[in-house]
Amino acid sequence: MTHPSEFDWRQSKVLVTGASGFLGRALVKGLVARGSRVHALVSKESYTETPSYFNMTAVTTVPGDVTDLNGLSSLLADERFDVILHLAAINSNTGIISPYALWESNIRGTYSILEACRTVTPDARIVIASSREAELCLGLDSSRRYHPYMVSKAANELIAFSYRDSFSLAVACIRTDNIYGEGDRNWQRLIPGAILSILRGEPPVIRSDGGLMRAYVYVDDVVNAYCAVAERLHDRSIGLSPIKISTGTNISVLDLVNLLIAISDQKELIPLILHENRDERIDQIYDSAREKELLDWECTTTIRDGLIRTYDWYKTHIKSLPI
Repeated sequence: MTHPSEFDWRQSKVLVTGASGFLGRALVKGLVARGSRVHALVSKESYTETPSYFNMTAVTTVPGDVTDLNGLSSLLADERFDVILHLAAINSNTGIISPYALWESNIRGTYSILEACRTVTPDARIVIASSREAELCLGLDSSRRYHPYMVSKAANELIAFSYRDSFSLAVACIRTDNIYGEGDRNWQRLIPGAILSILRGEPPVIRSDGGLMRAYVYVDDVVNAYCAVAERLHDRSIGLSPIKISTGTNISVLDLVNLLIAISDQKELIPLILHENRDERIDQIYDSAREKELLDWECTTTIRDGLIRTYDWYKTHIKSLPI
């Protein structure tokens, strides 16, 4: 086990990029609860609505662009962050429509963050959000179809490791199971979309045959994992390979949707299974034994308990959410 070497969040200044996203908002709240002073970097387009997410005196919302190296360098020079949590990225749905925007945000954004740290704050602890899909690219397979999003995440890991090895930056990349929980406003994702249908009294739609196995991890467990990684990055061996954050279990799409229906107590609802021929992968079960040992961390939320909390949150807040 690697100990956090007296790391104190109460004495730390933290930058979170992509702070207006689902995980970003959860991380900001978790950091504030730990006593940190947080700067939430958000796109200029979303800046007008973002401050309402963080009605906290410990949070400074900063409009900016992760591809703007000069702007990032100036921000780091002014604030001297101890920790940088880099989450900003364009997702796979948007990326397939505009791959150029995806390359700019996901790849240029990452090396801009790392280059700014190299030249301005080389002692900062940097944690980068990667993806399960990155590992599918690291070892080329002619039978595999390569989506721009998965390629961008694999490139991010290689860029991060090159800055670690060549310039001794304290950097780690985190891959997680599919993250779920309160506050996810992406209705295209399975869990928010299914809950929305249930709350409307409509059958949840499953586009595949329902048998696809997926791995899910509750957002609070992910927040704790990010913090545990940052606390221990004084030990550079933490970042020698991607950190895998997982419950170690998976569940079929149909079983998950049926569990949500049972939680809602609307047992008359029957999932609508479309049997579309979708090019989707089965989530392989991660072994997080290394992470538990290195980080003194593990997932503590079962899928049932996490779904109950998530469903109850949406039931309470659904009328105030943009749909």
